[in-house]
Formats: sequence, structure tokens, C-alpha cells
Amino acid sequence: MRVLTVVGTRPNFTKELSIARALKSEGIDEILVHTGQHYDYEMSQTFFDGLELPKPQYLNSIVKSGFHGDETATMLSFIEQVLLQEKPDVTLVYGDVNSSVAAALASVKLRIPVAHIEAGLRCEHFYNAEEINRKVTDVVSELLFPHIHSAYDSLIKEGYPQKSVILPGDVVMDSQRIVTQAKDIRTSDQGYILMTVHRSENTDSPKRMESILQGVKNSEKPVLFLMHPRTRSKLIEYGLLNTITRSNIEILAPAGFVDFLKLLAAASMVVTDSGGVRREAYIYKKPVVNTSEFIWVPEMVEAGWSLPVGYDARRITEAIKFFQPPEQHPAIFGDGHAAERIATELKKRYS
Repeated sequence: MRVLTVVGTRPNFTKELSIARALKSEGIDEILVHTGQHYDYEMSQTFFDGLELPKPQYLNSIVKSGFHGDETATMLSFIEQVLLQEKPDVTLVYGDVNSSVAAALASVKLRIPVAHIEAGLRCEHFYNAEEINRKVTDVVSELLFPHIHSAYDSLIKEGYPQKSVILPGDVVMDSQRIVTQAKDIRTSDQGYILMTVHRSENTDSPKRMESILQGVKNSEKPVLFLMHPRTRSKLIEYGLLNTITRSNIEILAPAGFVDFLKLLAAASMVVTDSGGVRREAYIYKKPVVNTSEFIWVPEMVEAGWSLPVGYDARRITEAIKFFQPPEQHPAIFGDGHAAERIATELKKRYS
């Protein structure tokens, strides 16, 4: 049996760690395709090196950030040629990025089944790019693997047949467990706030970025800001990068997954607009201040561990100073063995 797995961005790489191991354990041959969607070394190669991921058999080196149509079309054409050559039994895609929807469309048009990991997640914002990608990928997928109960419920409510919807848990939980154990990462509280901001609705707005930075600075707490390359260029463009100097914010370069988890494990709190970082913070029992209007995982908010504040400076400051989660910490993302269940299901259906 042969599975063609498509990756292209940081969240894909982290999920691939546990999936690659599970497929190998089941004796399934994996063809790994990297679309090149994240082409910066810090955002791509460091993850492969740090996680000791297998080298992709195919790497698209011509994708550059730009319009979604150009990027998706380039990747779709590239993946189609790979599929025609490899003829896998099933194509495996992750999440909601352009790489995933391009791979799903190329595959289903060649009558190759698609399995979608992290299907069914909804934010109910119709024009959100991730929402569009995920819904389109869900529609053309033969097998759907939601990672949380609310995503499973969404798929069933939308009319997907129960035999096609499997709730295995979250492979991010698996990968984080693997790295935590292998690198002997211990959680602690070293007194600093870990911060990331990368979503376009924030970085494309000088007003929002200025407000977020002001809210964080007003907290007067020590902050480590892991700065995405695109965020840095935008702050330079807006004349805001210099406002961080001589403040409580220390700028750090993007970190590979292992180094990131070490920083995360020692943080007091996380301030982020990233859906993936929120999830990784929750797994380490770190309170999350969400600077995006997109909630994605309502279970985290309902559990009292994620506080949506948007870009309002006052709310950000107050959240950093006073937000305290409850003692209860529900196992939202499963037990750390989702990848094994996915590999078993793929083998049962497509071998």
C-alpha cells in the first residue's frame, strides 16, 4: 500500500512527525511531497532537521507568496504531475492551507481517494481563507479525520456519512508527546510571556499591529516575541519595529519545533493569533490570550484556558495581568495515539 502525503507549512510538518512513524509501523509506504508553500529556511528546513523528518521525495521550489490563486494553481499543477507518476492508493492532506486544497483537488480529479486529517473545523466566517480551504477539502475527501468533538459534530451536522468520519484524536498531541519525551522537555514557569503574531488580518493592518504591541507593552511583563518573517517586514513598513526597542518585548527569530516547545514549556502564558500555537500551549497547560477573532477550537474557550481578546490594547493588557485558567484541564485533543488510529484505518480501507 502507498500513501502520498502532502505538506507545505509549519503545522503540516509537525503533524507529519507522528504520521510518518505510524505509517512506517503499519508497513505502509509513504511518498512525501513538499509543496514549497513555506519556503523560508526558518519556516521549513529547520523543522525537517529538528524533527528528523524523512526527506521529501518531491519538493516544489518555485512557489512564492502572492495571490492565493497563483499559489494554489502552481501547487495543483505540481502535485498533479507527481500523482500521475506515483499513482498512490490514497492522498493524505492536513488542515486548511493552500497546499492541502491543491492536493485534494488534483487527487480527486484523478480518481485517487483523499483522506483529510483535521477535517470539520469551523469558525463560521464565510470569507476566511482557511475556512474556504477546509470546507473544499472536506467536500472532495473520501475519509475525514476530525481531531476534536466539535469538528466531528460539524461534519455529521453537515450531512457527511458516519462511515466516512473517524474521530481519532489530534496528531499534534502525538507529535508534541514524542518530542517532549525524546528531548526530556519539562514544563515550568520562568516568568515570561511567549508571543507570536502572523495572521494577515493582524499583520496587514497598521492599526491592529500598533494596538496589539501597545497592549503587550502596557502589561510591563517580559515578553519573548517569536517574529514571523512576514510580520517583521510589515512592522518595518509601518514604522513600528523601532517602537519595540527599549521595551519589555524581546524579538526572537522563528524557532524550529523542538526549540519552540522548549520556550513554550517554560512560559507563564502565551499571546498569539495562531490556531496551532494555541493548541500546543493548551497541551502544555499554558493559558492563552487569543489576539484573533477566530476561535477555531471552542472547547478551549469553554474550558477557560483560552481568552479571545482580539486586538484591543486594553483587553490585551488586562488579560496578560489578570487572566487565570481554572484547575480543570479537559483532554480536548485525545490521548496522544491519534496517528496510530489513522494509520490503521488507512490500511484497513486502502490496502
